[in-house]
Amino acid sequence: MTDKNEKPRTLSVEEKSIWKKVARTIAPRKSNKGNGSSRPLFSIIEFENMMRLPIDRKELKEKNKLKIEINQDKKTRRGRVQIEAQIDLHDMTQLQAKYKLYQVIKGAIKNNKKCILIITGKGARGEGVLRGSFVEWVNDPEVRDLIATYAPAHKKHGGIGAWYIFLKD
Repeated sequence: MTDKNEKPRTLSVEEKSIWKKVARTIAPRKSNKGNGSSRPLFSIIEFENMMRLPIDRKELKEKNKLKIEINQDKKTRRGRVQIEAQIDLHDMTQLQAKYKLYQVIKGAIKNNKKCILIITGKGARGEGVLRGSFVEWVNDPEVRDLIATYAPAHKKHGGIGAWYIFLKD
C-alpha cells in the first residue's frame, strides 16, 4: 500500500498504449438508481418480445398507420399513462379471460378510450397461465387491428402481473 503523501508512479509509453486499448473496449456502466435490485425484472429478449407490435413493423412503416405520441414509450416506462379502462382477469379460466378481454377492448373502442390496464396476475409458480396467454390473445385477428401496441405495466399499476393496451384512433 502507498502512503497518502507519496506520488503515484507514471505509466510508461507501452503501459499507456495498452491502457488506451483496454479503455476503448469498456462501455460506461448504466445507473440503477432507485431500482433497489441489481437483477433485471426481464431479460432483454423477454422485454423485446413483450414490446413487439401486434402487426408487422414493415407494414406499419409503409402505410404509416401507427400514430402514437413520440414520448409514449417514456411515459409507459415511468407509469405516467392515463388508464381509461381496467379489467382484472384473476380467478378466470383462459376461455373466460379471453372472452372478457375481447369484450373490454371492443367496448373501449366504442367509447373512444385509448388505454386499458389488463391485470393478469403473476402466477403462483413463475409464469402465470393468463399472463402467458396474453400476447397470443392480443395478436388474434379478432382484436389485432384494434390495438396500436401493448406493454408491460409499471410497478405501480401491477408490474409483471399487468399489461397496458393502447388502442388505435
